[in-house]
Amino acid sequence: MKISILYVSQTGNTEAAAEYIQDGILAKYPFIQVKLMDIRENEVDAKFLEESEAVIFGSPVYFTSMSWELKKWFDQSFRISLEGKLGAVFVTAQSASGGTDTAIMEILRHMLLKGMLVFSGTDPKSEYKFQIGAVSTADNLDKDSRRLEAFGEAVAQTAVRQFGK
Repeated sequence: MKISILYVSQTGNTEAAAEYIQDGILAKYPFIQVKLMDIRENEVDAKFLEESEAVIFGSPVYFTSMSWELKKWFDQSFRISLEGKLGAVFVTAQSASGGTDTAIMEILRHMLLKGMLVFSGTDPKSEYKFQIGAVSTADNLDKDSRRLEAFGEAVAQTAVRQFGK
């Protein structure tokens, strides 16, 4: 099984969040191949992405929206099929009230247009609830590490349950 984490990071906060998410996946599911792909660094591996059962998108929040680089990627990635894949979202922001919900919803709309299945929530017994995506703020990134790891684990658990590989 493969999971791609496709993100944009300008200051390193979104990259750090992506790494915590990857750690959460691999801690519980070491057999899953996880690849971090920084759009700004041209690290997108289209073949791995198409082979992935799940894709987790991450972006910093800019003016209550996703980064322009991620928007551009969605606009230009029409040759990459994401149909039927599990999709999830995380964002980083300067403050929790800085438009994180609208940024997540914008990314979700693009995922739906690509025919993706949307991850929402987590195990009812978990202390962490992810209704539409995971959020971390710059000043709480290290404090949020366990929650981001739990998000990765929950996405992986859903992918394993859904696709059974």
